[in-house]
Amino acid sequence: MPKQMSQLFDSIQKLPQIPEVVRTIINQLNEPHAEMLDIAKNVEKEQVIALKILRLVNSAHFGLSRKIASIDQATVMLGMNQLKTLVIASGIVGSMPKIENFDIRKFWNNCFRTAAYAKWLAEHNQLEADIAYTAALIGNLGNVLIHMVFPSEANEIDQHAKAGNTPRPEIERNCIGFTNQDVCAELCRRWKFADELIEAIQQSGEPLSFEKPSAYACTLHLAQYISNKVDQGKTEEEILADFPYAVAERVGLSESFISSNLAEILAIQSNLEGLAD
Repeated sequence: MPKQMSQLFDSIQKLPQIPEVVRTIINQLNEPHAEMLDIAKNVEKEQVIALKILRLVNSAHFGLSRKIASIDQATVMLGMNQLKTLVIASGIVGSMPKIENFDIRKFWNNCFRTAAYAKWLAEHNQLEADIAYTAALIGNLGNVLIHMVFPSEANEIDQHAKAGNTPRPEIERNCIGFTNQDVCAELCRRWKFADELIEAIQQSGEPLSFEKPSAYACTLHLAQYISNKVDQGKTEEEILADFPYAVAERVGLSESFISSNLAEILAIQSNLEGLAD
């Protein structure tokens, strides 16, 4: 671990932690026979998460025909896969602190959007959609820790990144000696997440710089690129003009496929915005 990154973690008096039920779900994402009904019962015990989920599913975003009063009812109405998504998202959001002079709501909405895009892309390149979704949801958490410990450097990085002349990982290494992905991967190691998820996050900033890039890292890179362009107010034509097609080709997504389906991707709604409040 770079010395500067060790200093970052040493400077955080209380490292963000996630509820055990969230860790369990994330580490069982590729276990199709996991006892999700037992997990749903455990979610009921996590009152903060349960209340957030119930508030969200009863909002206009979901448009359900009747009020949901329990996690069991939410499971029946939404299905277990949707419940998993909500538990992971609410648990991760609740674990991260709010920071002065950092727009945490904009940050989370970008993460939610990126995750929704990553899930769609994964479904179209034969990857586990839940793993791609989760990697994308948490893949930028390093930015929060960098803003916590190095606020002035973090703001400088943000300003250079907005100019768009240099890849963000290169800006981060020049400024602080490591990247957001480095920090996030280390955080996930400390949270004891699966190696597959950690690898995806670690490589996602510059997947083609690795000898054998993870397919999930490539998918996350594409989703993050599109989401960032949406934040910048770019048009479809502008998004396609600089699209990382070489990364897309590594997961079997051709230039024609991307250009034909970009409008559909951009129309995807995360339905999680209420969790950022």
